[in-house]
Amino acid sequence: MRPIVIALTLVSATFAGTTVYFARELELERERSRAVAPPHAQTPPAGQAQLRLPAAAPSVANLTATSPLAQSESGEADAKNMQIEESRRTLKMLTDPTQREGMLLEQKVMMRNMYPRLARSIGMTNEESERLFTLLAQQQIDFEEKFARCTVDPNCNMRDAGLNQIDPSAQEIADLLGADRQQQFEAYKNTLTERESVVQLRTRLSDASRLPDDRAETLIAALADERQKIHMEAAQRGAGMNGFGTGVGVIFSASDAATPEAQLESAQANSQRMRARAAEVLDAEQLRVFDEMQEELMISLQNQLRRKEEFATNSSFNSATIVN
Repeated sequence: MRPIVIALTLVSATFAGTTVYFARELELERERSRAVAPPHAQTPPAGQAQLRLPAAAPSVANLTATSPLAQSESGEADAKNMQIEESRRTLKMLTDPTQREGMLLEQKVMMRNMYPRLARSIGMTNEESERLFTLLAQQQIDFEEKFARCTVDPNCNMRDAGLNQIDPSAQEIADLLGADRQQQFEAYKNTLTERESVVQLRTRLSDASRLPDDRAETLIAALADERQKIHMEAAQRGAGMNGFGTGVGVIFSASDAATPEAQLESAQANSQRMRARAAEVLDAEQLRVFDEMQEELMISLQNQLRRKEEFATNSSFNSATIVN
């Protein structure tokens, strides 16, 4: 096959499809880790609704700012139109065998990045690993195609489009892995968040404080176990959890925390629980670096909540009716 040189033309479609994939994969992980818990509440982006200025300003006596509801509806319509256009581009690319093959190769790279050290973790040969990533990539391409076709069809309902149905690749994956490794793979996917955090931790540690593979796996298991306990406890009182993540990990606050102060307090308490579990595994220097990462998460969350408050205050002011 001639070399594939279409990576740049595939970037936008790949990003769109990968966003869908990660959203689906995250939801599946949530269902696996806390089957009785309600879905995470999602915090809308701070800049989701922007005040649209008129082309020609009317007199001050008649000036009325666009209502937040109208802005929200307009923004949703724009986003929907953009998604439709993106889906049309995706479908056009998928009809071209060369571009489809390029998208498949791109997905295989992303799957390898998404599941680092998977072969070693569940005991696969190089050939088995290559086959698994091919099947996972094909699974994602098929899902993207279904999603795109449903998006451009006004009569298609996402709930009824078969997007959550088991596809043929799933059986091939099960046959490839076998029962034991399939179970290990599911457990591996349920710890992706913790694995990324531990990867970042190991990157920051000096050679003298290196975290061996076996202790890294022990840490991953401990953090995942504590995260599941946090979710289950929230579910038992009828609440969910809000997740806030950066490159160093994810921090959680209870969805029933009504104020920014309460959200920070909840996140801090959950962070302390993670630090306590990490202390069971790490030595003093390793724990110091882990605590540093947790502090960075807290600072980022505090800044996000502050910006959200500022935006809400400014939006409330700008949405007021101006009269003489």
